[in-house]
Amino acid sequence: MLKVTATAEMVRKIHSGIELELLPERFRRSTKVGDVVFCAVDKIETRKLIWAAVGAKVRFFADARMSAEVVRVLTACDAGGRSHYPSTLFAAEEAFTGTCTAKSTVFTSNIAAGLMLASFAQFLRGMPPQPDVTLNLLAWELTVGISARA
Repeated sequence: MLKVTATAEMVRKIHSGIELELLPERFRRSTKVGDVVFCAVDKIETRKLIWAAVGAKVRFFADARMSAEVVRVLTACDAGGRSHYPSTLFAAEEAFTGTCTAKSTVFTSNIAAGLMLASFAQFLRGMPPQPDVTLNLLAWELTVGISARA
């Protein structure tokens, strides 16, 4: 099953009346987006493409990055976040290639989603979200601010 279809099914279980427009295709610069983007992709090159295409157009942008039990959430919705986010983009060959198991990927991706939604809830309440948060579940470390790549 495509990720977009599986996600839509889960969302409809939570809220059956929600209206969704599914686009089961790769992101392109011409892809229409709203004013809020949650980025959860596997490759840094794709993040660069998405940011270049929508970063200046959207009101809220959140990006979740994972490596096993380390989760990093970046938020750009104000001048500070918008200037910081591009500094977190790097060449693909610099990416850490850690191993992930299916179980750790599932629970850490749920935590990443929760952290992105927490940032969005702050944004909706007029509170400035933290632009860079890293949670290392193995070490029980939470870093708010500039942190190591995940």
